Amino acid sequence: MQAQSIVSCGGDLGTRLQQDEWAKESRKLELQGKQEQARAIRETFLKFRPTPWSAWSEAAIRALEPRALLKTDPSAKLKQALLDYGLWHGQPRFIEDLAHQTAFHAAVALMPQRPKPRTGFGLTDDTYYRFSGLTPPEKPIVKTMKTQRERMLRPYAERSFKPVLADCDFYGVDHRVPSGWTPLMMAARAGNVALAEVLVQRGADVSATDEFGHTAWMIALCCVVEEPAFAADRIGPLFDLLAPPALDVQTAGRLVKLERHQAEYWLLSLMLASVKIQGSSMVERRHDAYRYSRGFFADGLLETLQALPDHLWQASRRRRTYLNHVLARAEVGSAYRPSRKLWQRWGNGNYLPARDMHLRRRTADGHDVWVPINEALNLNWVIRGSDPWFGMALAGPEVAPTRAMTGTDDIQSGLF
Repeated sequence: MQAQSIVSCGGDLGTRLQQDEWAKESRKLELQGKQEQARAIRETFLKFRPTPWSAWSEAAIRALEPRALLKTDPSAKLKQALLDYGLWHGQPRFIEDLAHQTAFHAAVALMPQRPKPRTGFGLTDDTYYRFSGLTPPEKPIVKTMKTQRERMLRPYAERSFKPVLADCDFYGVDHRVPSGWTPLMMAARAGNVALAEVLVQRGADVSATDEFGHTAWMIALCCVVEEPAFAADRIGPLFDLLAPPALDVQTAGRLVKLERHQAEYWLLSLMLASVKIQGSSMVERRHDAYRYSRGFFADGLLETLQALPDHLWQASRRRRTYLNHVLARAEVGSAYRPSRKLWQRWGNGNYLPARDMHLRRRTADGHDVWVPINEALNLNWVIRGSDPWFGMALAGPEVAPTRAMTGTDDIQSGLF
């Protein structure tokens, strides 16, 4: 059917199709690669308008960053935008650069301000508090991050979400909100299953990604890593609604398909969803920070998996020995058959996704393509915002430490 045909039959179909049904039809045509017909529906029947705000994106942040980090630039608005972006994504380097390079008061206030414990030893704060039995005070940067996220997520966490749906009617179900996410991504992060269900029914794109390559499901899974309590009653329904039925990747030049019931499905999903925050000092951790800066490890992964409901991660798998076995059998260089070669071991018990991995992504014209992991997850941008040592782990030994730690150059060639 041509676009003109769709438009001409609008008088007949428009009387029996509601707006959300038109949205579903438009999305269906997009997935079939029929962009012209989908555009005709949006313009003729849905009449979506452009949003009056500018959404965050990598391009937008890169454009404002030079001026925001210029101490002599008087614009506090640009500095605040960079700080808010760092808080939203849990990327501390943006905030640290603001504090150190510009002395921006809002960023300086979030930097650690504490006396060193008088122990006589060179202990980190985390180690000191753990061995002393004391509860560490909440970091100012973590407290501010939680407050900001709660404020931005509030409309998407409400039981009555009519304003959200009104925006979808006006701007489209997949419009980008000021954070750069779609309404479905915001609903997933807020754990609002009812809103997510309505958005999916209206044709929301579950495969849409943000600048870090995260879908709505990956955003929800990343939230479990940051806040294990999120998994208690929300991750199960979101899994049923948003998670892919299988995880397809290419490693060592061949296709690997991971089904939902396989342990590797969950381990790789966790790595892909949380690589952005793995090296972030803004995430509250149970183990020493240096362990996270080297990559993923069994104890850290198990902490998240333990929070999942039993029907997602069975009781028989809740053992460190089992997790070590799964990590070993699927690592690059394993003699296990079949050897899936999903992750590489770095040092003693630390893992990162395989360097040569490719992920399946859908293009704007509806075609599936295989994209290198460094491009699919925008790891160069992750390095820019992460703590320096994790940036070095991501960049790999081929990249000079100074380049990995600054994150200002394009170091894609040295990434996975």
